[in-house]
Amino acid sequence: MSGEVLMDIQPSDFESVIIKLMREIEGLKDSQLKQMLKVDSLEHELSESKLEIDQLKKRCHKLESVPFSANNDSDIQDCKSANFTAEKSVLILGGFDGCSWLSELSSYSLSENHFKSLCPMTFLRSHASIAKLNGELYIFGGVHDGVWYDTVESYNLMSNQWVKQPSLNQKKGSLAGVSIYDKIFAIGGGNGVECFSDVELFDLNIGRWISTQSMLEKRFGPAAADINGAIYVAGGYDGKDYLRSVERFDLREHAWTRIGSMNTKRGCHSLVAFNEKIYALGGYDGDKMVSSIEVLDPRVGSWMMEEPMQAAKGYFGSFVLGEKLYVVGGCMQEMDVLDVIESYAEGCGWQVVGRTALGKRCFFSSLVL
Repeated sequence: MSGEVLMDIQPSDFESVIIKLMREIEGLKDSQLKQMLKVDSLEHELSESKLEIDQLKKRCHKLESVPFSANNDSDIQDCKSANFTAEKSVLILGGFDGCSWLSELSSYSLSENHFKSLCPMTFLRSHASIAKLNGELYIFGGVHDGVWYDTVESYNLMSNQWVKQPSLNQKKGSLAGVSIYDKIFAIGGGNGVECFSDVELFDLNIGRWISTQSMLEKRFGPAAADINGAIYVAGGYDGKDYLRSVERFDLREHAWTRIGSMNTKRGCHSLVAFNEKIYALGGYDGDKMVSSIEVLDPRVGSWMMEEPMQAAKGYFGSFVLGEKLYVVGGCMQEMDVLDVIESYAEGCGWQVVGRTALGKRCFFSSLVL
């Protein structure tokens, strides 16, 4: 009986069965490929979700450090009304937290180790400079994603608003900024191609930036401070080497004068006026980050080595509050971003205060307003 059934099957029938099976196999392969692509897509979405969760956790951690207020409206980041009053506020602006660049502006209470979020910058910028003028914070220049800026904005703490101001004459970043005699000086810097010795001056009465006397040397990433009516600019990079040299600008003479050089080459450092002296803090010497501190007494005219910081670092924030000098955050040799606060008092040296509620931060600006 079975033999008769086999005899009834024609060769053409085998061919049709084989063709059908091959089509089914191709269909299965196509379905399998679609499933694999779908799995890859889901894995990618999962990875992105994990990253977003990590960022949200970090944000929650920061928000938890802000004291709870029964008036929730005051905690809303309303750029038109912050309902915020401050005596001596340390403003922390922008920076890099080890994962992303920030446009945040925060008012930081050092004594309570708490911060309050204020109106953020209108766009991201790093390697900018800041200065205080007429009770407001000015930020100028900088760079983001390879685009260099000449734009300038000012921030008013009472209104919690940013206002566009006249632009610099040249796009630049890694410049120094000093405010003296109701004027802002934008000093040196560069644009990724060349380093500048140029100096621009902003006067509210004039309402624009004007070019003034250039420095004696090109300086990318210098540091500047003012004391007793004069501006001091130290270190930086001239396009070939990191510098130890220091220049002084006297507004009455309207000229730059070379003074005694530092003992150490420095860039991405800080220069701070403290107790009638100029302190040069940390930075990069062209080979490594340094922890060394040098002090200039203008009456003596030479730099003296002081007790070093606890850690070698650069790109940190520095400010004077009360009788102490503070250094916040920064990064170490291998771009290890820090969240540590160090303080210095004459006769007591450097001490680690603790970890800032702001979290890890470098490449940011700090200013007591």
